Amino acid sequence: MVYCTAADVRLIVSTSLTDTEISGIIEMSDAEIDRRIGVQSASDKLVKKLSMLLAAHAIKTRQPESQAVGEWKEAHNPLEVWEREMERIYRLHGGVSVEASEYRHIDEDTRYPGEALDASE
Repeated sequence: MVYCTAADVRLIVSTSLTDTEISGIIEMSDAEIDRRIGVQSASDKLVKKLSMLLAAHAIKTRQPESQAVGEWKEAHNPLEVWEREMERIYRLHGGVSVEASEYRHIDEDTRYPGEALDASE
């Protein structure tokens, strides 16, 4: 399942790669998404963003001077920012659930019968 298009990726990163080459990178990025958090809805905007970021990250690591947003271009390396955003999205979609447990008093005398401490010792 494809979560974004080459045109979507070009919104984040400027590259000389063809749309076909970008589509290949998107397929690998989307396979990573499916593997890490399971198959997602193609209409989920957050998953689309994650797919775009993963593909742009793969392109950027191969072409470090290729970052643009619309007509605005910058020279610094945004990889760390993208990595933090990707990890945040993975955490949001992660399957980890935490449930509260009931806390009870443990009576040491019943827990360890025969080993009750003698106050005189």
